[in-house]
This record gives sequence, C-alpha cells and structure tokens, in this order.
Amino acid sequence: MWVTAGILLSRVFGLVRQRIIGHYFGIGAFADVIVAAFRIGNIAQNLLGEGTLSASFIPVYARTRATGKSGDATRFALTALGFLLLAIGAVSAVGVALAPLLTRLIAPGFEGEQLALTKSAVRVLFPTTGLLILSAWGLGVLNAHRRFFLAYAAPTVWSAAQIAGLLAFGEGLGLRGESLLTVLVWSALGGAVLQLLVLLPAARALLGGLRPRFDHTDPGLREAAVRLPSALLGRGVLQLSGLIDIALVSFFGVGAQATMNTAQMIYFLPMAILGTGEAAASLPDMASDMAEVDVERRNARLRSRLGGSLARVTTLTVPATLVLSLFGGELIRVCLQTGSFDEAATERVRQIVLVYAFALLGNASARVLTTTAWAIGDTGTPARYAIFRVVVSTAGSLLLMQWLGVAGVVLGAVIAAWVETFALGWKLRKQIGGLGLEHVPLARIALLGMASALPALLARWALPAAFARTFVGSSLVLLAFAASFALAAPALGLFDLRSRLPRVSRP
Repeated sequence: MWVTAGILLSRVFGLVRQRIIGHYFGIGAFADVIVAAFRIGNIAQNLLGEGTLSASFIPVYARTRATGKSGDATRFALTALGFLLLAIGAVSAVGVALAPLLTRLIAPGFEGEQLALTKSAVRVLFPTTGLLILSAWGLGVLNAHRRFFLAYAAPTVWSAAQIAGLLAFGEGLGLRGESLLTVLVWSALGGAVLQLLVLLPAARALLGGLRPRFDHTDPGLREAAVRLPSALLGRGVLQLSGLIDIALVSFFGVGAQATMNTAQMIYFLPMAILGTGEAAASLPDMASDMAEVDVERRNARLRSRLGGSLARVTTLTVPATLVLSLFGGELIRVCLQTGSFDEAATERVRQIVLVYAFALLGNASARVLTTTAWAIGDTGTPARYAIFRVVVSTAGSLLLMQWLGVAGVVLGAVIAAWVETFALGWKLRKQIGGLGLEHVPLARIALLGMASALPALLARWALPAAFARTFVGSSLVLLAFAASFALAAPALGLFDLRSRLPRVSRP
C-alpha cells in the first residue's frame, strides 16, 4: 500500500503536469519538441537509473543486510555511490556534447526550428538526468530498507517544479511558445535538484553518512559489476525499442509524437502502480529469500511470493484494462482536456490508448517476472528476451504502421510485450519449479471485470450524447465504474481496501 500510495501521488502530479503542458502546447509542434527532448534524457536515466539499480544494486544490498552484515552492506552502498557519481559525470558531459547527433537519431523527421529547439532542450536535460539517476540510488537504498513511500513519492517534487514554472510564467507573465518551452526545461532541472534534496537526507539517516567510497575491491561491488552488463543490455535494448518507435512516429507529421506520448502517460498511470509498484515491493523480500541455503524451501518461498504478486497484478489489471479500452475517452477528457487540448485531441489520443490497453496485463506481469529473475541473480535471461522483444516489436511495427499509422507502431509493441512475458514465464518455471499461478483466481477476476464495466456502460448509454462528452458526464461514467468495482471486489473476496490499510495497535 505504501508503494501504491507513493507511486499514485507521483503519477497524479505527473498527470497534472501533462494536463498543464497540454493546456499550453496542445499536441502540436512544440509538444513534439518536449516529447523528443525529455525522451532523450530518459534514455540515460533508464540505463543507469532505477531499472539497472534494481537488477544489480538492490539484490546485493538487501541480501547482504539479510545475512546480518550491515556494515558490509553500508560500505557497498557508499562504494556504489562513488562509482555512480563518476558515471553520471561522464554521461552528462557526453550528452551535452552530442546533443545534435542524439536529436537526429531520436527524431529524424524533425527539421528547422523544431530540430534547433530540441537540441537546446537536450543540453539542459542531460544534467537534469544525471541528478535523477543519483536520486535513483537513494530510491534503491530506501527500497532495500522497505521505506517505500518517500522513495516513490519524491518525484512529485520534480513535477511540481515544472507545474509551478509553467503557471508562474505562462499565466503570470503570459509567455507562450518557445519562451515557455525554455521555462519548462529549466524548471525540470530545478525540480531534479529538489528531488535529490528530498531523498538524500533519508538515505543518509539509514547509512549513517553519504561520503562516497571508491574501493574497487569491495566484494559487493564486484558482484554488482557481474550483474551490471546484462542489466545494462536489457535496459539498453528496451530503450532502443522505444527509440525505434519514436523515430517511426516522427514521420507521421505534426502532433504524432505528442499524441503517442500523451497516450503513454495515460497508460503508464495504472502500469506504474500495478507493475512497477508490485515489482518494487517484491524485490527486497525475494532477494532476502536467496539467503536461504535449502534450495527447495527457497524456491517454495519464491513461488509463493511470485504467485501472490501475479494474483494482485491480475486482480487490478483486468479492470484497469477495461477502463482504458472501453472508457479511454472519458478518462482522457477528465484528466487532460483543457485549453489547446480539445475534443479532437482527445479522440486522437483515445485511439492509441485503446491499443495500449491490451499490453497492460502482459507488461505488468513481465515486470514481476523480471524482478524475480533479478532476485535469483539471473540478469542474463531478461536481457536476452528483451533483445527478442525488440526484434518482434520492430518487425510488427514496420508491418502494421502501413495500415494503422501510429496505432500500428503501438500494436507492434503490444504483441512483443506478450511474447516476452510468455518467454520469461517459461524460463522461470524451469528455474524455480513453477510460477505460483494456482494463486490467481481467474474466474472471480473475470466476474469482477464484468461487474465493474456494465454499470458504467449503462450510465454512458443513459446520458444524453452531448452531456456524456463533457467533463461532468465523463466523470459520472468513471464514478459508476469505480463504485461498482469498490462493491464487487470485496464481495468476490478479491480486494478489500480496509484490509490493506496500516493497523494502529492500541495500548
């Protein structure tokens, strides 16, 4: 619940940020620049940030602490910090120097002013990325100590800084276009500084200090270094897949990248909570289970944890998939439609969200399966399957985009996500003797989906068509779904919010 609360808070702020960006920039040329520039920075962040640290740093640190070697764990964490600082400095410098080349690679369809603005934004966003990577180290330390809320709520500060910048200069001073774009980029840099200042004091309290170490003989560092190449390969291949998608979309004209990015924003809201959140909560415990010397007992624990994770993911993902596929228009209208982001923009984004909906369960399950592989020390298998995923995704996108445009690019990625999920499940079944799927109540989950969706469909049918397309009408439809879910889930014995809330013991 703490993971969910932290991620939900962060994603809500991110959604507000996206709504304000949409208000000022719509899904036009400037919005495309924002998407491309931030995506370039995200590449380095994803390569060296949370995903890679989750594969290499957290399992080693958590297992070392589980064996009672707290001093060794602390020394390893500070050594990792030292070498991470060196990597961040190098990546930031290279990113600033190679901004023109990186922009050409990410958005080959950009020309003239669009290209020039993206280059300028990238030069500011690479140092921003370095600070966010350093924040990911702090997140890793907090996660290993099961301090989840602050770790995942901290990015709200990053979004809040951008929101404040846009409102202060957009509403207060009336800036628009290129000037407001510059404000957004520098606000992102300031927000990254603030996010780091939120996380590092908490990490310092847990470690007793933040003085970086540069001891290359540290045994924990050596083990993490062994895991690192596969982790980097897996993350790098996934980033390559995203880059290919963006490059393909850039040829579909003005607004195509902004449309796809906005759809991703909607899709990643449930994905972050259901997939990323569940994986983050499971990783420290699974890594600690690896301290068990009895193989059968260890694998039994892993299967039980994995099965429980997959059950929680499936229980919440199926209704979320129905929301995205059946009520995507209502969701976008409530969350994003304002100012320059009009009904036409809502319809364009809805079509892409509809395709993304069918990747939700596959990608969320893949996150949990990948985390399990990392916990048992296998970073190679996820990396190899990630390569296969990119091949399938690229081939599918190139084929389908000829008939479906941007939706075809997304559909190719959706198909590839499910291929990767089945491959990971097959491999893990062999490694730990099963996946714990007996814990997943599929029949009751299907009933939950139907019980949640039908009242919302009836509400939309009963409302006048014009009113149903307003903010209030769309909100009523979504509330009908939410209320039905809240009643049906505990009735079916699947999910009860009250049972997840922290209990306060009384004297």
